Amino acid sequence: MKGYTKKIFLSALLLFITFSFSGCLGIGTSNQAGNSAERSDSYGVFKTVDGGKTWERKVTIDGGTTDLSQIMITSMAIDPMSTNVLYLGTAGDGMYKSENSGDSWYKISDANNKMRSTASIYDIAIENGNSNIIYAASLNDNRGVLLKSEDAGKNWTESYITTQQAKQVNRVQIDPIRKNVVYIGTQQGGLIKSSNRGIDWEPIRWFSKAVKDFVIDHQNTKGIIVLTAEGIFKAVDGGSMDENNWKDLTKALVKTGKISTNNIGLISSVTIDSQNPLIVYLTYKNLIFVTHDGVNTWKIVETITPALKSSTKAPGILKVGSMDGIIYYGSGNAIYKSNNRGETWSSFDIPVLGNVKYTVSDPKDHNIIYVGSVPDVEE
Repeated sequence: MKGYTKKIFLSALLLFITFSFSGCLGIGTSNQAGNSAERSDSYGVFKTVDGGKTWERKVTIDGGTTDLSQIMITSMAIDPMSTNVLYLGTAGDGMYKSENSGDSWYKISDANNKMRSTASIYDIAIENGNSNIIYAASLNDNRGVLLKSEDAGKNWTESYITTQQAKQVNRVQIDPIRKNVVYIGTQQGGLIKSSNRGIDWEPIRWFSKAVKDFVIDHQNTKGIIVLTAEGIFKAVDGGSMDENNWKDLTKALVKTGKISTNNIGLISSVTIDSQNPLIVYLTYKNLIFVTHDGVNTWKIVETITPALKSSTKAPGILKVGSMDGIIYYGSGNAIYKSNNRGETWSSFDIPVLGNVKYTVSDPKDHNIIYVGSVPDVEE
């Protein structure tokens, strides 16, 4: 790919989120013996039902001449109410859905033609308690759009549209306490909020660079941490247009000596601990940063994968997941899990090519895990 197309392609691989890690990943007992599946000659979706001991490819598309191994995955989500239902976002090929736990997939065809078949879907959010309501952060017909469905993906409307061409909506989150409140982050630098499920919008703040990721305090939703292409910022009053109400966390990160001001834009994600909102994780290339005091001080999490000091070619870490004191991440052909927030780790081999980037698990059975693999990309 060349020029503009290459930039969009690389951007899709490096963005979250949705979620990239849209679900909570619960991995069972570590198994470092061989897997039952041979290493695949393609990419796509793999599933385990025994916590990582064995894996099965889940790439069949109903009625098609191709499969998911030829499609670039950019986001994944599982329905928290009906966990047999999954959604995949792609780079330039719209959205796919499975209603049978990944055994087969079909491409969503929008009766309103609002979600184009060539849309890139960067993040997906499903309302917990109402599976019909779905939001998709996208670049749709070369325009940044938050798409919304009220019938589980059959029909879509344009809930929010950016003012510029080629400036996508990067991230969408539903407030963890108030389901009617929805937040989006845009490549234009907007952190924007709706209090009525995407009907009306108000800006929380316009940043000078793209909003790449953000998290909301699950105990006090006035706490917001925002990752932009030039820094990381925190508000404790729900956010406002007044910059004085935001704390710039960039200097505290630079004090670790592991990252420079010029490289802040390479941080790929921010994750808040599922139990303790004072614990926050950032991912930067091969490294994980953590704070335990509400982002006042940072340190490096000692992982068992190569860090920058030992290897610049090691697969990067896209995002850290957190659940019940467990943290985890995908890197290369494996998932790494810590039961003690990074003091010690266990690893799980996955028989895929490329890098494990997008991961969700069944919230009702944490031994059921889905991963999406993408090709290696040189940064």
